[in-house]
Amino acid sequence: MICKIKRIFSVLCLAAAIVSVVFLPKSGSCENLRFVFLADSRGDNETDPINTPVLKAIIAKIQTLEHPPAFVVFGGDMAYRGYIHGHDILQEWKELFKPLTDKGIILYATVGNHELYREHAGEFILENQQEFQQVFMDNPTNGPPGYERLAYSFISSGGDAFFAALDPYYLTGNQTSENLGGNVTSAQLDWLANEVAQTRATHRFLFIHTPYYYVTGQDPDENSTANQSHTKLWSFLDKNRFDFLACGHQHLFSWKAIDSSIPPNPQTNPPVPPWQNNVVQLLNGTCGAGPDTSTKYIVDPTLWHVSNPHKTYYFSLVDINGNQATVTNFKGYTEDYTEFDTFTINQAKIVPAFSEWSTAFCAVVLLIMAFALIRRRVNK
Repeated sequence: MICKIKRIFSVLCLAAAIVSVVFLPKSGSCENLRFVFLADSRGDNETDPINTPVLKAIIAKIQTLEHPPAFVVFGGDMAYRGYIHGHDILQEWKELFKPLTDKGIILYATVGNHELYREHAGEFILENQQEFQQVFMDNPTNGPPGYERLAYSFISSGGDAFFAALDPYYLTGNQTSENLGGNVTSAQLDWLANEVAQTRATHRFLFIHTPYYYVTGQDPDENSTANQSHTKLWSFLDKNRFDFLACGHQHLFSWKAIDSSIPPNPQTNPPVPPWQNNVVQLLNGTCGAGPDTSTKYIVDPTLWHVSNPHKTYYFSLVDINGNQATVTNFKGYTEDYTEFDTFTINQAKIVPAFSEWSTAFCAVVLLIMAFALIRRRVNK
């Protein structure tokens, strides 16, 4: 009788383990996490390639935060040129962040178009891309082959937040810099899909230099339109419930939750369905680069939460607390930076994919079999 009871108890334990593995939330530990996003710190000429006074003021503000961030993500266009007459500007820019990195705050960087220029802006230089990969050694190397430290992903220590960065200007050789809107290669899209398939993180964030939806421009302006690869990317973000896409490139601040009222632009063939999950586009495009005042707004600046006054620069502080991500935005010049805008993103737990439902079905079958076995033994 005792042996029978032990066998029944063992079966019950197995059934409970199956149920807990399949049905309990798997999206991390609802951790608390803080990080910073900013982009476009470049100066306007070879003499002043980095807007150092503004960038130093922002770094000083980050140092004074009561709770320091775990890391900083920079969204590209750090300097006017990646190289100037043989001088490595990327390393010089990185040195400005030593007050943060010396305290253990990790610096991640993404590629902008200006990192790839030398003395002239008409050509992207492959050697600049390779130098970027050597300078930013904290960028992970888990991207597609050849994209190491250019496209990458990482998970927060508690497993509840997923982060990825993409490179819209990936080079295999020197080329003319005609498509400043960039292109998201299929290799990166396929890689990102594989990375996301392996995570159950509640929060998901993407960093890339170029926006999908432009705020200012003069159609048909290559600087104010995206191509279909960006539509495919946004379709993936929407289906997989990303919190936001953070970008730069346009020298202003804007954020907008992209819902079904905003059509894909450009549309694909076959067309993608209306957006469903309100992924936010966070455009934080100047922490030093001159504000974009030369072209007209192509969106309603009020609805898109645009800030674009003269000599005003920005950074965003993101706090994750359980299912909620709070984005607090700061603005200033070379003086102290102050809060001026905030918004929150609330994420539901991730719904299991089809393959996970298949696993759940198998678990239910096993559970039924376990109870049948228990009844059989009890009735003997």
